Amino acid sequence: PIGLGVAAIAKADGARVVVADTRDERRQHVEQALQLPTLNPLDERFETALRAQFGGMLAAKVIDATGSQQAMNNAVNLIRHGGSIIFVGLFKGDLQFPDPEFHKKEATLMGSRNATEEDFVKVGRLMAAGKITAEMMLSHHFDFDGLAQAYEAQVINNPQLIKGVIHF
Repeated sequence: PIGLGVAAIAKADGARVVVADTRDERRQHVEQALQLPTLNPLDERFETALRAQFGGMLAAKVIDATGSQQAMNNAVNLIRHGGSIIFVGLFKGDLQFPDPEFHKKEATLMGSRNATEEDFVKVGRLMAAGKITAEMMLSHHFDFDGLAQAYEAQVINNPQLIKGVIHF
């Protein structure tokens, strides 16, 4: 859901956005709910497909919301010269990427942890303008009375679940 929010706001701001995710269900949700192109980073043609989305170049910015050590370590390989990497997802451990590649690209690395009041104001403004909606993340509805019986199958072990709402 954090990655969805980041993608939706970037799109609303006019950025060219491509979402990479390893799971078919999440890519389908992004394509339907946000009308954005998606790629599977595990696909052997991923970099070629990524470059095709940006006119033959790599991305100007990579915003990683995965918290995956492997994905975060690889981010420097996905940005163009002068590009930026923004880590929104948190990996509790050490990251490693090739310093010569980072320097050669004259890259910028940023971390993001908390939202500011300005961020909330912006989200409110974008929602009021209809550029983003709460429904873009919503994938499931649950009835409170039946949730206990369905919780493990429909929440814990449900690869299609993006965000759910419980109705009381």
